[in-house]
Amino acid sequence: MKKIFNGLFIISLALGFTSCKKYLDINDNTNSSTSSTPELVLPQAIVGTASVSQAYNSAYYFPGGFAANIYGVGGYGAGVTYAYTASSFTNLFSSVYDNATDYQYVIDNTTGKPALAYSNAIARIMKAFIFSKLVDQYNDVPYTDALKGSSNLTPKYDKAEDIYKDLVSQLNLSIKLITDGQAVTTTTVVASSTDPLFGSKKEQQMNYWKRFANTIKLRLLIKMAGVPALSSFATTEFAALNLTIGFIDDDALVQPGYVKESGRQNPLYNSLAFASDNTRSQSQAIPTTWIFTFYNGNKISDQGRGYAMYRGFPNTATNRLGEENVGSTVIPPANFTSWFTGTDANTPYIGVAKGPSQGQPIMLAAESRFLQAEAFARGYLTGNAQTAFDEGIKASFKYIYQDQNGAPIPNWEYVSESKAYQVDENPTNRLVNYNLAADLNQKIEAIITQKYIAMNVINCDEAFNEFKRTGYPKIVEGSSDGRLTFASKQSVSTRPDKLIGRILYPQQEFNLNTSNVPAGVTLFGSRIFWDLN
Repeated sequence: MKKIFNGLFIISLALGFTSCKKYLDINDNTNSSTSSTPELVLPQAIVGTASVSQAYNSAYYFPGGFAANIYGVGGYGAGVTYAYTASSFTNLFSSVYDNATDYQYVIDNTTGKPALAYSNAIARIMKAFIFSKLVDQYNDVPYTDALKGSSNLTPKYDKAEDIYKDLVSQLNLSIKLITDGQAVTTTTVVASSTDPLFGSKKEQQMNYWKRFANTIKLRLLIKMAGVPALSSFATTEFAALNLTIGFIDDDALVQPGYVKESGRQNPLYNSLAFASDNTRSQSQAIPTTWIFTFYNGNKISDQGRGYAMYRGFPNTATNRLGEENVGSTVIPPANFTSWFTGTDANTPYIGVAKGPSQGQPIMLAAESRFLQAEAFARGYLTGNAQTAFDEGIKASFKYIYQDQNGAPIPNWEYVSESKAYQVDENPTNRLVNYNLAADLNQKIEAIITQKYIAMNVINCDEAFNEFKRTGYPKIVEGSSDGRLTFASKQSVSTRPDKLIGRILYPQQEFNLNTSNVPAGVTLFGSRIFWDLN
């Protein structure tokens, strides 16, 4: 029905984040089924998910507290006021259905064929992954009636809670399909060259897919467990969760062979560093004063990741979102963006924007560790929360200190520096040292704060989700101090925290699916089902 997204797809918020490319498209007719084979569609769909994930990430640079406007430039509009409309963020909605259509094609053409169980399972896992991202922004969405092409152009909206339940079921089925496939010799192996996510794991490839499914499920169940009506379901699923399979312990990076060519380089690098022609990507955005407090010693001292991530650290220019009464020095570094720390556009380095050929992170090992830490702390699963917490910090340092090829570089040793971060830089800080937390609330605050830091401009949407779910990192509602809140100074939000509750359904849904799109949804008064704060 839709095109395969296999290139750069980055959402514009209001300040030049826009770039949209599609390449390796298989089907040009958006109203007919994909004309190809599962073997061709699946790898390209996975690369499409990487682009969609970056679109979600970049959409929350501003509202999530990670980036702000600069001196001497106006016209940021809703990016600084939060006066979003049904025309804002529309590609977050449509891109998931484009991408999910490809996975559904693979599922439809491999179901009932035991030899193709691996492909079937992978497609189900990835479909669950992207639908969870969609629900986390829109709540109720078309699901059971969706992806049926021209046979149903006005699909009903399913309850978000019901979708989450089915996503868990699909992940359970996926794990079973892989396990059953591993028990026989007739299952067709997914070639490493056609698996851009875990193909590099060789003989452990399908075990990593099971761990990835388990980790997605853990993320879903933790969100569900906090909702009274879903706690029983979550408890049952936690009890049945296969801990022998484990969770991802390495970053989930999509790597199809990104290269420094138009539409083919890594989408995160393209967003935060340079285009393929070396044009600076972010000339109108800098880090927020808020996010810098987790690096410059105001809340936490983090010299290591600060220097690795931010050009000119600790003197990188920052601003509070919506603050226009700033000096002429509140601009990105000359000829560079704030998020690129290499020598020049032709010299890849470390940090977040490493280089044009870096893999695209869709889930970090750090997030996996922090999810486990929360599950252990709350008693959902049995394990050592402090160990998982410490491993989460170490995993974040490891990712930030790697180059675009995933290799360490001299003088950036993540094990010792992550330890020094806790023991030497922040020895009395309970946000850094789990053992200093006095009660469960403080433990969760430490876990979510560290997760937020680890996801900084990598998975901003999920970091903001977790802030809404837990209230961490803590802000001071209504504060005029950009160190105490990331709410825009120009916010028109009616909420006490001056932030958004959720985004609106696209105008196209009101135009074409009028009878089904939920009514009464507002930016500031409506919430996602797991947001009980």
